[in-house]
Amino acid sequence: MGALSGEGELVRRFQGGDAAAFEVLMSHYEPYVLGMVRRMVPDRSRAEDLCQEVFLKVLGGLGRFRGESGLGTWIFRIAHNVVTDHARAAEPAAESLEARAEEGLEPVDPAPPPLRGLEEERLRRAVETAMGELVPVQREVLHLLYWEELSVAEIAKVLDLPEGTVKTHLFRGRRALRRSAAGRASGGDG
Repeated sequence: MGALSGEGELVRRFQGGDAAAFEVLMSHYEPYVLGMVRRMVPDRSRAEDLCQEVFLKVLGGLGRFRGESGLGTWIFRIAHNVVTDHARAAEPAAESLEARAEEGLEPVDPAPPPLRGLEEERLRRAVETAMGELVPVQREVLHLLYWEELSVAEIAKVLDLPEGTVKTHLFRGRRALRRSAAGRASGGDG
C-alpha cells in the first residue's frame, strides 16, 4: 500500500473544513481497505458494506487524527476493528471452501497459453483455498504483509499486537500456507 503524496496536508485541510480533502483520501485508500476486508469477508456485498462502515468511522474520527501513526495504518486499524466486530456478531457461515475460493477470482492474464493458464489457475486456487483455511489472524497478517505491503511494525500497530507475535503468526501462516498450497497444487488433499 502506497502512502498518498501530501496526505498530511489533506488531513489538515479536512480538519479545517474542506470536505473535498476527505474524498481524495477515501479514493486513495478505499481499494486497499476493500481488498483487506474481502480477504476476511468472502461475501462481496457484505464486504462492500463493511468498507463503507470503515470510511464512516474514518470520517467521524479524522477530525481527531493526530498523526501518531501513518494514516494508512490508522485506517487499517479501523478496518481490522470493523471486521473483527462483524466476525464476533456473525453466525459461523457454512460456506464451502470451494465457494470461498471461487469468490472474486479474476484471471491474471486474459489470454495465457492453455497449459500455463491451467497451471496458474490451479496454483491460484490452491493459494486462495489455503489462505481461507488459515487461522483468521494468520490470514490477516499475511494479507497485510503481501497484499497491502505493510511492515511488521505497521501490522503490529494495525492489529494491536507485539511485533514478536506478528512475526510468529507470519512464520506459522507461511508454513501452513506452503504445506496446504503445495499439496493442492500437486493435486493432493492438502
